[in-house]
This record gives sequence, structure tokens and C-alpha cells, in this order.
Amino acid sequence: MSGIAGILLRQDGGPAQATDIQQMLAHMRHRARDGSSWWTAGSVALGHAWLDTTGENGPGPLIMAGGKLAITADCRLDNRDELLARLGAGDRPVNDAMLLMQAYLTWGDACPTYLQGDFAFAIWDAERRALFCARDHFGIKPFHYHSTARRFAFASEIGPLLALDGVGTRISEHQISGFLAGLPDDPQSTQYAEIFRLPARHILTVTDSQVMLRPYWQVEPSPRPLRPDATEEFRHLFSQSVRNRMRGTPAIGAMLSGGLDSSSIAGVAGLQAAAEHRQRLKTFSLVFDKGSPMDEKSFIDAVLDRHRLDGTMISVGNYAPFAEFERILEEQEGTFLAPGLSLTRSIYRTAGAKGVKVLLDGHGGDEVVSHGHGLLHELANAGRWLALWRELHGATGTYGEGMLAMYFRFLTVYGPAWRIARWRNRMNRLLSRLRLKTAAQARVPAWGALVNAELARRTDLVDRFHRAGYMPPSVSASEALTHRWVLSTGLVPHAFEVLDKAAANFGVEPRYPFWDKPLVEFCLALPGEEKLHNGFGRHVLRQAMEGVLPPAVQWRRDKIDFTANLVNGMLRNHRDLLDTVLVSEGDRIAPYVNLSEVNAAYARLLQKPGEAAPLDVQYVWRSISLSLWLRRIQPMGSLA
Repeated sequence: MSGIAGILLRQDGGPAQATDIQQMLAHMRHRARDGSSWWTAGSVALGHAWLDTTGENGPGPLIMAGGKLAITADCRLDNRDELLARLGAGDRPVNDAMLLMQAYLTWGDACPTYLQGDFAFAIWDAERRALFCARDHFGIKPFHYHSTARRFAFASEIGPLLALDGVGTRISEHQISGFLAGLPDDPQSTQYAEIFRLPARHILTVTDSQVMLRPYWQVEPSPRPLRPDATEEFRHLFSQSVRNRMRGTPAIGAMLSGGLDSSSIAGVAGLQAAAEHRQRLKTFSLVFDKGSPMDEKSFIDAVLDRHRLDGTMISVGNYAPFAEFERILEEQEGTFLAPGLSLTRSIYRTAGAKGVKVLLDGHGGDEVVSHGHGLLHELANAGRWLALWRELHGATGTYGEGMLAMYFRFLTVYGPAWRIARWRNRMNRLLSRLRLKTAAQARVPAWGALVNAELARRTDLVDRFHRAGYMPPSVSASEALTHRWVLSTGLVPHAFEVLDKAAANFGVEPRYPFWDKPLVEFCLALPGEEKLHNGFGRHVLRQAMEGVLPPAVQWRRDKIDFTANLVNGMLRNHRDLLDTVLVSEGDRIAPYVNLSEVNAAYARLLQKPGEAAPLDVQYVWRSISLSLWLRRIQPMGSLA
């Protein structure tokens, strides 16, 4: 994963100093496995930390148009042929960063609307005296910035910005409360009050007098009519997405968990590598103890037996979730919502040690393809109770809730008695709104007992959660709206940023074939029956993998629950740490959590670890994570 950085001195702030951009790049050495360089001209300085994953982009900012344009970019463009044709670039070899500048010369600020792929870039336009910045559609590539009247600075990570003079280190209480609530609801804020992120699918234009932020795309279904054979179209788009992400370096690997998503990618990539006479695709799998509820080795072996793959097994025996946690917090530059990150890092570490620079990852398959559970609401609302019973197999297989319980829950909400009550309520809209408001206020979120009440009040957490944390009933009743809502939440870019920072530490760039713009738009346009059919969620993907995956993997219903592994790892390997943080050092987190509730949850874990409630596990894990982060940054940062 490459890195970018830059400084623009505004309002005649004088010439940009090479020492400043060099200092920023020094804080991203881990991203510069293949070199780094910088460029300065007057009041602007651009820097680039280079990890060569395409075989084309060189180590450094590029300049064109007689020195009037300069760019630093972390990018991979997937529609190169289309862009070359539109821009009239001919057959000349042109790297992705140069294509971006040509797109900017042709389309100006509208250029990101013509792009497909993963990108974060900044273009200095000397004629306009403007810095034009953009981030890709889903936030796969990171972009952070700090802005004052005299200076604008940006970087792929927060650390290079904190290294600059005058950048405050005040901690954001909003971010702390959002972390505890599992709510990354603000697409712009970071853990530091004076550092912001450029949201996904947005552009940012900086001049001497203003900073303008605008969206260039919205998560929407494809406007093109669906082809009669949805399975064939999905297979084409998915294969094309995998092929695009295999472009460049031969040092390519893939995660292989044995689940539907990673197995589909590994299978298609393995076939592609064989067709192009490449070396065997390297795959990396976590292997748990035989007989463990997390053991997926039989599924992994089935995929390896079917394809020409070079499989590496990474044993997960005595799992210690807080091992290397100080290093992980330093790497992440703050708290994060990923209790299993240390396991993912072990894959990055092993892949990097084996010379892999690009790692294909099945992350997001559930969200992009969709299990189609919004269809259940549509069937119930239409009174199609027999069809609902048949399709409930998909939901119960995924989440483990009993079919009868789910069926009667739908009857309660959508049955005839409810229809009459709903009709009566509509006769008095004012009263209905009043009741809904009262019910929303009375509803206690899952984090209600965890977050300190004063912190929740100061950061408007209840209102924030009701705006961004709950799917509105009008949305959940429609598969199309549910699917779009899921893909638009703050959890999507948050996950990409966490994985980006972890992988960059080992010189690895994750690539995500499911997060391909044409594929996402296609899946959003699919009717619910293509996503949930005969009780199988993500049905179109399963059908498309006919002949690619062994049936045992292709038609898997279950999802592995790692809760027990996390609980056992915490209690077996970190008991002293938990006791110290929650008892001896409890005062550190007391202003942010209800310590008595956290200790009660901890006591329940100790008493019955085999029956741990997921909420108790999250209370303990998030409290420990917050305490260790505060221990690390204080007294460096004060609270905002």
C-alpha cells in the first residue's frame, strides 16, 4: 500500500519547505518499500511513498503540462482501456497517475465520475492555484488532512500530520463515544479533533480562500436494464473484477478461509493464473484446532484440492487477542472496531514474508451481494406466508435464530391484526408521530449500559445513534433500500482504513474484488429473489460459482462465530491485564464507561465463559482497548 502526502501554504504563507514533506514521508517509511520522493514548487510540496503493486507507477509525484500540473497518487485504475480511448491517449505507455492528470485536464473537477478502481490523489493546478483531492467510491484508499487559514496538509495516515508544527493533539470525545457504541457515524472526523478524513466518493478543492467538499457519486443501482441471465452477468462482472485486481506485480496471493466469499475469489483467481501461465496462486488460511467450532480446514482443503493453488496454513492455537496490542494501537493511530485484527495481521505478516505484495480479500461479500433478508419483509408485507417460511432457512442458517421464533416475529409485525392497528394509527398522524418519538426515546440501545451517561449527553450519542445506528422501518421493509443502506454506513470505510493500516505495516496491499463499482451497482439492481432463493442467501453468487467451487463450499449456510475464541483468548492469556485495567487502573476509563456495568460483564464472562453473551464480550473488549489507547497517548493528547 503506497502513501501520499502534501502541504499547501495558503494566503502567501511563503515557500513550502522540503524538510516538512521529508518529515511527513519519514512517518510512512513502512509504505515506501520501493522508494519515496518529493517535489516542491513555491508554496506547495507533494510526497509519495511507493509500494510497487502495478509495475507502472514510479516512486514520486509526477508533473505535466509544462510544470503547471503535479500529482501524488495512490491508485489503481480498472477502466484504463476506456479512459485511454476517451482521452485519445493512443497506444503510448501511460501509467495510472498520468491518466489521472489527463482526465483532470479533460474533465476538470468532474474527472472522478469517469474513474473505476481504488484511488486517493491530490493534483496541484498552478494556473488555478488550487489543490484538487479525491477519494474512491468506497473509501478503500485513505486520505486525512489538517486545515488552517495559512496551511493545508494531507497524508494517507494521521501520523505524518501530527509530525507537523502547529497540529493539535486534542482527542475527540465524539470518537470515543462512537467507538464504545460501535458507531462510526461521522465520515469526516478522526480520533483527533483537528485532523479530518476526506469521505469516500467525495472531492476536496483547496484554494487560498476556501476549502470546498463535494460528493461526486452516490451508492445507487445500475441504471442499465438487467440482462435475462443474472447469473451469467454476475459471473462476468466478478471474473473481470478479480482479473483487474490481479494486474501488475506477479507477487499476488489470496486469503482463503473456506467460506463462500474468499473461496470464490481464490477459485476464480486460481483459474485466471493458470490461464495466463502464471505461477500458482499463493493462498493463506487460518487453521484452528481440529474439532474446534472455528475449524474450517475441511472446506479449505476442498478448495485446494479443486484448484492449482499454493496453500499456506497458519496455525491458530493459543490465541492471544491483546498480544502486540501496543504495536497495533500505534499502527492504527487510535481505537478500532475489529476484535479479530490480530488474526488478520498474522495473515499479512505471513504473506509479506513470502514476498506477496497484493493480497486478494473476500471482505464485503455479505454486504455487496446481500443475503436478501429484506425480501423476507416484502413477502410478509404481501401476505405470502408459505414463501416466507421457505426463505427463512437462509436467515436461520446465517444467524442461528430458530425458524419458528422468526416466523412469529414477522406475523406479529405484518399479520392482519397489525395491519388494522397501522391503518387506525394513520387516521391520527399527529398522535402517531408523538408515539413514535416517545418509543424512540424509550428504546435503550445495546451500548446503553456501557457508555457513561455524561459522555453520551455531551456527544449527543442517543440522537446520533437513532440517526445512523438504526435502520429505519421504512428501509428494512424493502430489500433494495436495505441493501443500499448497508453499503452506505460508516462501517464500510472504517473497515477499509483498519485493514489498510494493518497491511501497510507488512508491505502488503489488500484488494477487494467484491468492491468493484460495476459489480456493486449490478447487485443493487438485482431483485430480492436473485439474492435469497430457496433459503439460500447470496444465491446469484452461489449459482455463478457452479463448476468453480466444490458443492460443500458453494452451498454452505453457516457462518463461523469467533466470539468463543475471543473469550477464551482473553481469559486464558490476558487475565492479569484485564484485572489490572478494569480494577487497578479503572479510573482511566471511568469518565467514559460505566465501570460497574463493565465489571459485571467481566464477572459473567469469568463465571460462564462458555455461555458468553456477545454484548458482554464487546463491553470488556472495547473497555480494555480504550484504556490501553488512553494509556499510550496520555499525556500527549488532551480531550476535546
